[in-house]
Amino acid sequence: MPTNRNIDIRDVDWPLCILNCKKEVNQMKKGEQMQVIVKDIDVVSNLIALFEHTLDCSIAKHREDNHYRLVIRKRQ
Repeated sequence: MPTNRNIDIRDVDWPLCILNCKKEVNQMKKGEQMQVIVKDIDVVSNLIALFEHTLDCSIAKHREDNHYRLVIRKRQ
């Protein structure tokens, strides 16, 4: 399934980066996925914990040059 949304939160301060991402995930429909670009590993860890345990999403983390790419998929 293609990515439906893309957000870049590399330059968004804590906790707004988490809140912005959560807002986008809440707007997703079941089966949709979103790519999130993040530079801070602590933000990555918090997003993984939040989405896997509370929002019924799966999440994949990919390390790239100077950032992380998260692929978040809302479960069916």
